[in-house]
Amino acid sequence: MRILKLSFFCLLIFFSLFSCSSCSSDKGGDEGQNSIPPVVITDYQPIALTQDAEGSFSTTEEGAITVKLNSKKAIYGVCLPQVACGHFIAEVTSDKETNFGLAIVREKNGVPDYENFTSVSVCLEAGIPTARVIDRQYGKDNVLDNTNTIKDGDRDFRYSIPFTGKYFSIPFKGSTGKARIIRNEISGFFHFYVSVGKEINGKFYENWIELAQSKDWGDINQKYFICPIARTMNSKTTEVTYTDICFEEFASDDLAATQEFGVQKRDFTWAGFPGKATVINFNPKHCPAAEDNREFVFWTETNYVPAWRMNNELLYCYEFAETWSGLAPGCYEPMSDRLLAYAKVDIVEDNKVRKVVKYHYALVNPDYKAPYPGGFYPEVDEYYTFYADGVGVRRIEYTQKEEGRSEFQWRYHELSELMAIAGSSTVPAEHYAKPTLSITNLSGSKYNVYPERPFEEVNREVKNWEEQIYTVHLVNAPDAFAVFSYSPNRPEVSPLPIENDLIWHDIGYQMSHWPVDKQPYLSARHGDYDKSNATWKSNISHSSLIGVEAKGGLDWNSHYQLRDNGDKYRVYLMLFGINERNKGQDIHAYTRTWLHHGNFSELDGVEYNPSVTGYSKREIVLSSRGGSNFGFKYAPMGEMKNPVFRIDDWNGKAEIDLTVNGEQLLFNQDYLCDKVDGSLIIWLNKSTSSVISVKVSSK
Repeated sequence: MRILKLSFFCLLIFFSLFSCSSCSSDKGGDEGQNSIPPVVITDYQPIALTQDAEGSFSTTEEGAITVKLNSKKAIYGVCLPQVACGHFIAEVTSDKETNFGLAIVREKNGVPDYENFTSVSVCLEAGIPTARVIDRQYGKDNVLDNTNTIKDGDRDFRYSIPFTGKYFSIPFKGSTGKARIIRNEISGFFHFYVSVGKEINGKFYENWIELAQSKDWGDINQKYFICPIARTMNSKTTEVTYTDICFEEFASDDLAATQEFGVQKRDFTWAGFPGKATVINFNPKHCPAAEDNREFVFWTETNYVPAWRMNNELLYCYEFAETWSGLAPGCYEPMSDRLLAYAKVDIVEDNKVRKVVKYHYALVNPDYKAPYPGGFYPEVDEYYTFYADGVGVRRIEYTQKEEGRSEFQWRYHELSELMAIAGSSTVPAEHYAKPTLSITNLSGSKYNVYPERPFEEVNREVKNWEEQIYTVHLVNAPDAFAVFSYSPNRPEVSPLPIENDLIWHDIGYQMSHWPVDKQPYLSARHGDYDKSNATWKSNISHSSLIGVEAKGGLDWNSHYQLRDNGDKYRVYLMLFGINERNKGQDIHAYTRTWLHHGNFSELDGVEYNPSVTGYSKREIVLSSRGGSNFGFKYAPMGEMKNPVFRIDDWNGKAEIDLTVNGEQLLFNQDYLCDKVDGSLIIWLNKSTSSVISVKVSSK
């Protein structure tokens, strides 16, 4: 067998010829099955999963397997000698776009149990390439949903996908020849996928589409054979060659987390699903809320939309920019980009004091249908700047695209939704504490939302506040907060006022069209584009608490900046982070430090110009007079927390001696610093409402 590295995971585990080390003896299935000594399969074996299926197979030294099938309406394949168990993924790549597939066959006494298998395949049905799940449970064909949850009228659509390109959210004319099955030990469900692709703007993109999942009817310790298969309908013969056959037993949680402040691109698993991610980690000594390996993650399975990994059952997300069109159905947003045609993540800064990640995306609909001939979508660049305390700034650059103004010019756009994403054994409501959402400002105003529902009052009043501080209270997790602000005195923070939307939001939703889940929208066959609701608790699902919207300036005649190509864009900033539970005073202190920079006196070797601001990176900006030493007194405007000072034109080294109020501070405990693009950046791990005296000298 040839096991290759897959695009979504690196470490592949070679199984023994018979047993998985993590699996115990069989406990499920037929009673007494362990009483017969097992017959151990040590070589590739043919397997016919339908009656009278006739075929043959051959292998090459390079690891390729060719399966020939000589029967109509039949399934025939090759049983690999290895077995999988526990939490695993299997994947095959074929040379055909139809008649290929993958089966998982239960092991019984060392050999395949023909009475119990499940599979996913693509075959021509009435001339249309169709992905389908086929199974046999205890000798009964096509049980599929043994939970009896799916309505009879929905079963065929959920377990088969016709690739006509006519159904909403399925803009595909066929598969690209790959099949995948994941057995999730957390939920006890099988997940079925086939690969699809589409040419977008002259480039071909490929990813997975998912069919409805199926509850495993065996014990968690059950072993399975992996079987590449060929399947026919009306054609009498077919031949399929498999070049890549991969399977892996892997951990259902992220095991690569570190307790150091850092950023890296790596494999990432959450709720049992593997992918690739850019991950920011934090040290609890600087960020107490980051204990238990809490991370900020840009993950393939969220379309790179970033989220806090609170635990293996909870992601917390601020969402993204979103808009709408009256000419093509669906929301225009990055969650619709299931092929990852536009989504891209880059590490911009990785130094001792901070990490900066850029997330680029386009606002597309699920069918990739631009609502006007040019095919242009609004595009967004988001810059996430983090410091060691787990608090950062999200800089949103929303580009209107001049070519699309005929449609999108008069459409407002959303900037954020605050949401919990539940894993493979929970629903979002289980992760919300009460009260769930607190909306406050620095003047002392406050609304609690959920279970209280002051929707109309919040929508009417909060938009008039100078700052809106949104704090979400979670169960067994830190508080997560976001801050938006509008003031004519700070147009760098927001060029226009921010409004709220609570009309359709609620803690009780189980929306499953994103993330992780790659099924078509449930109403797709009717041409409806309503959101999809979870079928089982095992579905990854989310619920949104509030929408934060930019509704002003829809004519785009003011409050914009220009790119070199003439495109107009607007910049919005959001302070955000995690904080220890029920310590709202800290969140207010972070907000005050970000928005109100205080006063300087006794400047020695530095200058302060209040017109030079660093809101987009949480910086208070000074400039050096050319020396390698400086000092100043700083008076905050109330309680401040962990200020960041940027000293431009710094001629000294990256390493410094730092004293505050005459006390020598320790690097990596009391502060972090580094020299970045000719500036000295200092993050001070300190809270105070009093004047502080700061002295710095280059080492």
